[in-house]
Amino acid sequence: MKLLPPLAIVCAVCLVLAWPAAAQKSKAPAGFEGRVVRVIDGATFVVRAADKSESTVRLRQIDPPELCQAGGPESKQALIDAALGRNVQVGSASRTPAGTLLAAVVLDGVDLSRRQVEEGHALSLRVRYDNGPLVKEERMARALRRGLHAVANAETPKDFRQRNGPCAVSEAPRAAAAPAVNTPSTSAAPAAPGYRCDGRTRCTQMQSCEEARFFLKNCPTTAMDGDRDGVPCEDQWCP
Repeated sequence: MKLLPPLAIVCAVCLVLAWPAAAQKSKAPAGFEGRVVRVIDGATFVVRAADKSESTVRLRQIDPPELCQAGGPESKQALIDAALGRNVQVGSASRTPAGTLLAAVVLDGVDLSRRQVEEGHALSLRVRYDNGPLVKEERMARALRRGLHAVANAETPKDFRQRNGPCAVSEAPRAAAAPAVNTPSTSAAPAAPGYRCDGRTRCTQMQSCEEARFFLKNCPTTAMDGDRDGVPCEDQWCP
């Protein structure tokens, strides 16, 4: 019998020892049950399992509006109303390079991806030449003018990202309420790091008083100062 050279034996042993770790790393995470403790956007949230571990989960098969896009805050709020504080079933998942789990998620027997599309808070995810598995639900939501389809020919999230890039506004805590001061918009707060004009025009799309002041001062066609006193979003952010 011909014996293997020592180097070949060493390589073979290394491959055998490395195989379990590689297999474990590539293995798709199994499904689990947990409570939704935080919603990030119209498709992404944090789930806390029974062992107290937390995982960031993104609904598969859908593409919601960006948070800085018209319809983005409403999409996030719809997911908050549906799932925050509720127990969900997370199906077997794939993992993105960032570590987010991409999975089907079911709440009380309802698939949350399907629900977001049916209510007009997300689109069926396009893949190359395919309009995605939820295109029928999307067409029904468009016919009924639900959610983001209330506006004719609303810009898709994909087109918005191509035109503007990803949202640049950081998830900073809400600024403390600022007193109303009758000053012109030129005296608004200085631009905060990370803010830029990205197409948002309304108070429902803002995240803080500081952000609303930046948009009013620096961005065209905003609709956040109805009484024209230089203070935007007085009912929501800058009372």
